[in-house]
Amino acid sequence: MQNCLAIDVAKGKSMVTLVSSSGEVLIDPYEVNHSINDFSNLLNRINNFKLDNVSVIMESTGVYHRPIERFFLENNYKVFVINPIYGKMKKRNLRKTKTDKEDCFNLVNLFMSNTFKEYIKPDQLYLDLNALSRQYFALDELCVNIKNRYKNLLYLCFPEYEEIFKNSLIYSSTALEFIESYPHVDIISNARIDKLQNFFKKHEFRYWKSKANLIKEIALKSFPSVNMNDEIVSNLSQMARLINEYQKAIDTIKYKIVFLAKKTKYFETINSIYGIGEFTTSIIIAELGDINRFNNIKELTAYCGLDPSIKQSGKSINVHGPISKSGNKYMRKILYIACSNIIRLTAISKQENDIEIYYRKKRNEGKHHYAAIVACTTKLLRKILALCKQLDN
Repeated sequence: MQNCLAIDVAKGKSMVTLVSSSGEVLIDPYEVNHSINDFSNLLNRINNFKLDNVSVIMESTGVYHRPIERFFLENNYKVFVINPIYGKMKKRNLRKTKTDKEDCFNLVNLFMSNTFKEYIKPDQLYLDLNALSRQYFALDELCVNIKNRYKNLLYLCFPEYEEIFKNSLIYSSTALEFIESYPHVDIISNARIDKLQNFFKKHEFRYWKSKANLIKEIALKSFPSVNMNDEIVSNLSQMARLINEYQKAIDTIKYKIVFLAKKTKYFETINSIYGIGEFTTSIIIAELGDINRFNNIKELTAYCGLDPSIKQSGKSINVHGPISKSGNKYMRKILYIACSNIIRLTAISKQENDIEIYYRKKRNEGKHHYAAIVACTTKLLRKILALCKQLDN
């Protein structure tokens, strides 16, 4: 039995206690700040006992546990970072008492019982992929919010812009740079036609003369909601510039993710699945990490939050409950998009595909479109896991 250093982590500080293998409390619970001085003092106190085996256990708390985890790993300690659900399940008593000191002893009891799954730190390649993936989703979410604001401002300053740059072209780099420079009808009306033509010619626009003439003609007839001196006009110009910058940053991150993912052994295997492109494959690898760490499909679906919620009381049992959604929300999003693409591409190509067949089966059973897609995500996960396990074997 090993000695246990239990750490209850908070933002910028932690409560720590050291308990021997015999159950003796060697260091009473006390608070340490996440600073090099406090970490070093704690390490000296532990070394004074001259113990052979000391393991560190703490709960995963977002980013707050990372400094103290790094410190003990760099000092060659065995560190267990556990899911907080384990700690919640392993309480010492039935009372509702919850203090930082009590949480430390709960972690000690959990460690001594050895009823938790050991956390295995991924390779640096997977950590870098995951960091890039989370940055991509963060920027993508910000970009969506800015695009919504951009569309509203666009309607106020020049509603006909959406007729000139149709559908997704309104977010193209050419359109964004043009709107940044000419965010209002009156600005276009006052500009010389040759200046507008030179803008599109500079951006290698195919019909640069006719495009400039069309915009000028529409601008002369338009009547926007605000005048050109309104603050909304400068806001639109700013939104166009931000979207352009975010999209360039997102493109750079996507390139990096694909480049790193191609170095993993699972890339070609997952990419071989019909309807899954290089970027989708890369995001799946970035979020799942080393897929071999999952022993079976139940563990993988639980990690993604796709496991069904089951409530049972007496003779009644609800086995058809909704998914738990307690896992990785980014994996659920990318799997949903991947399944939708597979079904769409299969319908276009008129080929047979097991995911599309399964989708039709669920629809024929009366399932809603969204419920059928979610069912397909579990099937796709099963397929990914099976192919990767075959590769490892």
